[in-house]
This record gives sequence, C-alpha cells and structure tokens, in this order.
Amino acid sequence: MTRHDDARSAFVPAHLFSCAGQVAIVTGGSSGIGLAAVEALAAAGARVLLVGLVESDPDAAAATLRERGLTVAGLAADVTETGASEAIVGAAVDRWGRLDTVLANAGTALDEPGTTSIDALDRMFALHVRSVTQLANVALPVIAETGGGAFLVVSSLAGLRGNRVLSGYGITKAANAQLVRNLAVQWGASGIRANAISPGVIETDFARPITDDPEIGTIRRSRTPLGRFGRPEEVAGAVVWLASAAGAFVTGQNIVIDGGTLIAD
Repeated sequence: MTRHDDARSAFVPAHLFSCAGQVAIVTGGSSGIGLAAVEALAAAGARVLLVGLVESDPDAAAATLRERGLTVAGLAADVTETGASEAIVGAAVDRWGRLDTVLANAGTALDEPGTTSIDALDRMFALHVRSVTQLANVALPVIAETGGGAFLVVSSLAGLRGNRVLSGYGITKAANAQLVRNLAVQWGASGIRANAISPGVIETDFARPITDDPEIGTIRRSRTPLGRFGRPEEVAGAVVWLASAAGAFVTGQNIVIDGGTLIAD
C-alpha cells in the first residue's frame, strides 16, 4: 500500500460504503447491470433478493453467487403482472424480516428504427413506469418502517437526449427520472432517498447492437471523452454508494454514468 493509499484510508472508513445488515431487492437481476448490482450489494454486506423472469433463471444466478459466499436468493417474477410487487416485497420480508434498498432495473427496448408503435410504447411504459411506481407504492412503506433507506431506478442516457432509434424507450426512461424526484419529495421525511441512475453504453447483452457493431461502436467511442464503453460493475458501484451511508445525503438526483458522452461536444 502506498503512502497515498494510507492517507486515503484514514479519511474513508470502510463502513462508509458498507451495506451490512441491509436487505435489498434487485429486479432484472439475472444479467448485465442488474447482476453486477446484486453482486456488489451482496459483497458490501447486504442480503439480496435477485428477481428475474423465469426464462432468465434467477435461481441459478443466485446459486452461483451463493457459491462465492454471498447471501443471495432468487425469485422468478414478471414485474408487470398484477400482484408482482406485493409478492416480491413479501418474499424479501418473509425471508429476512426487513427491507432497506430497492433497485428497479428491469427494462427492455422495443422501438423500431424511426418509429415507435403505440403497442410497444404501452409495453415499455408498463415495465419502466407503471411497474416501478407500483413497486414503490408497496416497498416504500416497508422501508420507512425500518427508519429509511434507498429506492433506486435504472434510467438511461436515452432519457436525457434525443435519439433516432430509442424514442419510446427514452420517453419512459425520462419518466423514471421524474418519478424519483417526486418520491424524494414525498418520502424524504421518512428517511427514504430516491435516485435514478442513467448509464450510457455499457458492455452488456442489451447494448450488443452498439458494442458489437464495428462502425457504430467506433462512432460512439469517439463521441465519449473516456473513449470506451462502460462496464456493469462501474454502474453497480454507484448503486452501492447510493444505498450506503456514503450516499445518505443524496436524493432526487439522476446520476449519469456515461464516460462523459452527455457533456461532449
């Protein structure tokens, strides 16, 4: 360890980024950013309920993390179905007796180039806005009972700028950011912090149409000051920050994690 590292450790106590004792829920947790967030929260000490669709096999994803000594349970659920929020929150509370952190990460893009059908928009609204609102309605009173905690939503860079392709996706992700601002005001007195996280292009299966296309990928990297795509763990780090004592005075914000794409010329 260098002298600089010694000095830094004196000012950043380990418990600042600890989630020890917490119970967390992560939807869309079987892969990509969601799986990285499950792993990061569990590594920080939280007990995590990993929620995913049946076909994503959340039990298998959770079992893999348990083999590494992390406290993770899997639950198969479609967050858009009636009663799903109650079942998800109930499963976490029944297993561990409390709830402290929720990361609403489940999402998909259903736009076609140049157009968004009303059916596709309705489906994305149901997933990105309606189900997240319902999850907040169910989870926040439970979090308030423990003295407060964090409600986090994965939004997107697509909700902060115009987009030729991801029109409906961007509309619904922009709504996510407004939702957390409302929740921050409504639930702040109960000690609840509500924040959105807006990733740019992250190396996940979701982003393969960009990252795996040599021409498009080169253009996107050239328009990003850091000159590369992000990694899932770099988004997961922000999740731990916002869920831990380090993020205790942050609420109503939309944290952009994009390598500088949004602010570039």
